[in-house]
Amino acid sequence: MILQTARRRSTRSVMNDVVTHAKHLLNQSGQPKRRAVPRVSPLLHQADHHMVGEEGAQIASWHLLGHRYESPPVLLVHGWEDDTSLWSPLIDLLNQRGRSIVAFDLPGHGHSDGDRCSLELAADAILALQARFGPFSGAATHSFGGPALAKAFQQGLELAQVVLISPPVAQARQFERAWRRYGVEEPMIEAALALGHAESRFFDLAAAAPSMKAEALFIHSLDDEQCPAFEGKRAAEAWPGARFWPVDGLGHRALVQDDEVVSMAASWLDN
Repeated sequence: MILQTARRRSTRSVMNDVVTHAKHLLNQSGQPKRRAVPRVSPLLHQADHHMVGEEGAQIASWHLLGHRYESPPVLLVHGWEDDTSLWSPLIDLLNQRGRSIVAFDLPGHGHSDGDRCSLELAADAILALQARFGPFSGAATHSFGGPALAKAFQQGLELAQVVLISPPVAQARQFERAWRRYGVEEPMIEAALALGHAESRFFDLAAAAPSMKAEALFIHSLDDEQCPAFEGKRAAEAWPGARFWPVDGLGHRALVQDDEVVSMAASWLDN
């Protein structure tokens, strides 16, 4: 009897330990690594710089006014552990076309405050920027920025056109792939996934897509290993009226700065 009790206590202790580590793994996945020296897209040095939001949770943003200042600005949303330098070619082209631009650093990134970034925090930042600089005519997103924008749509964001470049679709699978890349053991991955699902932590862009109203262009490279193109296509098919444009050989990030992709994105946003 004593032995059975000890075994039960030992089993509970192991299970509690796994749950504790699973919680830590989930929370750690919301903490981006900040660059030692934050980067800013060169043309944004000519823009008005604003810190938006409450003290301690401010979002670093840049408003570049174009000569077609009567047109609403375009919002640019970078991805995980990235910054506005990603958008340099698109900023240059939109600026040449006279479009006003708002770019920013996500929470916990670049010049913005904080050490965490969730979809909820990112969506809050986007909505704060809409209140400050909006309405926006359209937006371009890369990677994590795609579901962040979709989350903001669910909470009241309004704009007409959006370009989603390499968006992750099923957040649970995205975390699972990342954890495996970093060598996390399978039992811990299973526990973290179970906990995340139980706490409704995971967002699915394809599931959210049917309620979206903006005209959407999905751009995905077929060799993207971080965010597979077939998942992007699935989300595009669920998004009313969306177009899916596949490219190849550009991976996950390089396509954002490819001349053809930049031209296509600018044309979509400059209707």
